Amino acid sequence: MSKPKVLVVDDNPANLLALEALLDDFDIELLQASSGEEAISLLSEHTVAVMLLDVQMPGMDGYEVAEAMQRETHTRHVPIIFVTAIDHNVQHVLRGYASGAVDFLTKPIDATVLQSKVRVFLELDQKGRELSAANQLLEQSLREVERLKHHNELLLRSIGEGILSLDRRGNIIFANPAAHTLLGETGSLTGASLIERLAGPAAERSVADLLAQCLQGNSWTQTVSASRGSVNFPAQIIATPLKDDKGLIAGVSIAFQDGTEYQRRESALRAESERDPLTGLVNRRGLERHLQRRLPYGANRTALIYIDLNNFKPVNDQYGHRMGDLVLKEVAERFNSIAGTGDLVARIGGDEFCIVISHDTPKESASAVATNLYNAFSAPLLSDEANIRIGISVGIAIGKEGDNVEKLLNAADMAMLECKRSEDEQFRFA
Repeated sequence: MSKPKVLVVDDNPANLLALEALLDDFDIELLQASSGEEAISLLSEHTVAVMLLDVQMPGMDGYEVAEAMQRETHTRHVPIIFVTAIDHNVQHVLRGYASGAVDFLTKPIDATVLQSKVRVFLELDQKGRELSAANQLLEQSLREVERLKHHNELLLRSIGEGILSLDRRGNIIFANPAAHTLLGETGSLTGASLIERLAGPAAERSVADLLAQCLQGNSWTQTVSASRGSVNFPAQIIATPLKDDKGLIAGVSIAFQDGTEYQRRESALRAESERDPLTGLVNRRGLERHLQRRLPYGANRTALIYIDLNNFKPVNDQYGHRMGDLVLKEVAERFNSIAGTGDLVARIGGDEFCIVISHDTPKESASAVATNLYNAFSAPLLSDEANIRIGISVGIAIGKEGDNVEKLLNAADMAMLECKRSEDEQFRFA
């Protein structure tokens, strides 16, 4: 029997090499395509066990390739695992499944997850070809054919995502092995209510909404809190109507997975995107998100200090950008040493910084911090390498109920500009 074939499609040669390395342990024939058009051409010549398909490609993207495969009889049933850097959100997931995907893998690829999923489809391919050979040669008994069919069904049911079927009242009538594992249940789930497997006060409302939408013929996607013994985890759920053999909606089919790792990666990426790489401070995006969370509940306890460095441009002009970067790092360290434990220091522009103060008396606290800032910059910076003196202009805005981020930032910015124009003020309030 010939080796099973795996088709890898990605327009980035480095990604193709990485996927090739991850699949090196499998006894397969690896086919590679660098575009959607090339992938379609290879599929016309080869029968593949599984296809790893990049979503974002120039020309024909991954979704278009999958949709083209759905239109052709010989490629319609090829399992497609989308490999994507796009957020794993509802829109992308639904479009992927609608175009023929059986699963998603998010870059960067987890080697163990990729290999386990590919292994399942290689086993399916092997059993499928065994079944085909059995039918052609008529050498296997009907019992063996049924055994192989049952084995294939078990493989599909154990692919990693939990699968539940519900009746119209929300009671579980089927659960695959992965669902038992994800929910930490060694016994039968049949007959239990889905509400019992969710956690938190919103469980009953979530199940009611899920049933209402699906029984009307709509899909329902949401992340809810589910329980695994004494531990709660974010369950990413996709629910769709379950129809009987007459086409009537008999219940709901649910696919779900543990979203803990996805949320951890998403948080890490968000934190990285909200960090200034030079100083390590929060950047403008991080500052704005912090204020968006804080202002609705604590505007009256919030002060925003807006700081502009005076005479910073001559540092770059006279000493070069390397020295300028060193100055900015030392400035950041001085700001961090002056700010309080619960305060947020941010670099929002080339030589512009902000400090968010949270205190019961925000005006008095901001005055004290601003005075310390003014005094701190009476001493030169980087005195060992050069005698550099940097001044600062400081504007302060005190939050009020109903303030938004833009209003508070603008008020502090205008106060800073007034301070800069006055030349004899340490700081100015908006």
